[in-house]
Amino acid sequence: MTISETMLGYTTALYAAKADISMKKEQIIELNMCRKEVKAARASLTEANRNITLPELTSKTWFGQLADTFDDIRNEMKLAGKELRVTQLTNVLDRIDEKITELKSEIHSLENEGHLIQRKIHKEKQKLLNLKSGK
Repeated sequence: MTISETMLGYTTALYAAKADISMKKEQIIELNMCRKEVKAARASLTEANRNITLPELTSKTWFGQLADTFDDIRNEMKLAGKELRVTQLTNVLDRIDEKITELKSEIHSLENEGHLIQRKIHKEKQKLLNLKSGK
């Protein structure tokens, strides 16, 4: 393999690493936007959960089997909202955070790889200059 072919291979690898870094950074931006949306949804659910038991019904204004059934339904809704908000949305946020951390680690590795490739390109350029100057 000639020096030119070697440099072309290194240059191609460098461009591929840079493209991969760019793609991963875009994914992080998208994940951060999703994270904000999930947090907003969780805040909305928190507010909705507070309002489920409003207005508060007393035994003087609300009584009987229908009242008990209605209160049971409201309590079940409140528990389901809490489950969704606390467990499921928190799990989604944790998974988003894990993916962001993973992507950042991959970016770091690709940046290191890019630096190594740049050094190899520099060495190949030096070889080429030495050949042209007759060294």
